[in-house]
Amino acid sequence: MFGLGTLTLPADFARLGWAVALPVIGLCALGMLYSGVLFGRLATHLPSTRAFDQLGSAAFGAHGKRMVYATVYLTILFEPVIFHLTCMESLQQMLYSASVSQIAAGSLVSLIIFPLGLVQGIEEVSAVAVLGTVGMLLAVITATYKLWSFQHIDLTPTELVHHGRFNTTLVAIMDLVFTYGGQVNWMRYITGMRHPSQFKYAAGVTSAFMTVLYVIMGSVGYYRLGSIFDFSRPVTSILPHDAWNVVMNAGVFVHCIFAYQINLNVWADMVLHVVAPSMNDSSARGTASGRLIWAAVIVVGIAFSFAVSVFFPFFSIVMALIASIGDLAAAYALPAMFNLKLLGHQMPSWEKLVCYIIIPVSLVLSGLGVYCSLASLIHEFWQRH
Repeated sequence: MFGLGTLTLPADFARLGWAVALPVIGLCALGMLYSGVLFGRLATHLPSTRAFDQLGSAAFGAHGKRMVYATVYLTILFEPVIFHLTCMESLQQMLYSASVSQIAAGSLVSLIIFPLGLVQGIEEVSAVAVLGTVGMLLAVITATYKLWSFQHIDLTPTELVHHGRFNTTLVAIMDLVFTYGGQVNWMRYITGMRHPSQFKYAAGVTSAFMTVLYVIMGSVGYYRLGSIFDFSRPVTSILPHDAWNVVMNAGVFVHCIFAYQINLNVWADMVLHVVAPSMNDSSARGTASGRLIWAAVIVVGIAFSFAVSVFFPFFSIVMALIASIGDLAAAYALPAMFNLKLLGHQMPSWEKLVCYIIIPVSLVLSGLGVYCSLASLIHEFWQRH
């Protein structure tokens, strides 16, 4: 699905500058392409594997499973938060004339997502991803047009390299990592493909498409807005209120409500997979008690997402924290480790060297990203309260 991280791109460019933002985007695009190769290879080698922890178990036994729990599954726990927060923001912008509060908007999002969350089949849920992609494309096109053509937006200077605080720089880099994320869900999609080995081509095409749009959105946004705006909010929430703003945020809301549905489904599936393995069977979930348990887990996920969104409504920083906790590990470190362990004998020496470099770099960046994101989150919270 086309990335939610698009909405942070002008802020990411502003916090990094042209000479840093564009190369980081290029690296993320190449990383997504190679990540597709790693996942496709694992799916072909382990065709019956559906969940990420099964990959860890196949490669390193109990230790591998624990690595997945500590990174990937922790990320899945937090992913619905960013979509609840963005839905809340977009609703407030669409209803700006009514001055809807964060609590009211968050409550309305909870009411809308609950019946959608009751749908259990990932195949049924994934079918709406196309609508979400169309919604985000509408928002991005509208935002880009508005940024470029509206005369009342005052131009401010841009920088080749922005010399800001280290925490701010890392948050921007982690936001860009998030824009190329989603690998936590890839195994569930790959196992539904007729030819899993072809997944790398799908990842490559998607990476190229996303990169073109990301560069356009980030460049136009940064050129028009400069560095004088609220970096913690989506770009669609900082532009002047008018009919275009409503169209933009309607597109964002459509994208995020369906993405929320998908991620909430993955969230519930993961929770049940860990705490109630007997519920892994679809027949068990189809019973009356199974549906009731699923609904209870969904309620917990929505309540958690609502609470975090209201207390920490800092879109960009929350996104960076999620990327730091598990997106780097899910996309790069863990797939590289699993490939080396299970398929290292088939890999050329140069590729094994690449994997040995990817693993520590990803883990160090992840640790730094968690620290900087939490520090920024606490700073913003106390500053606004």
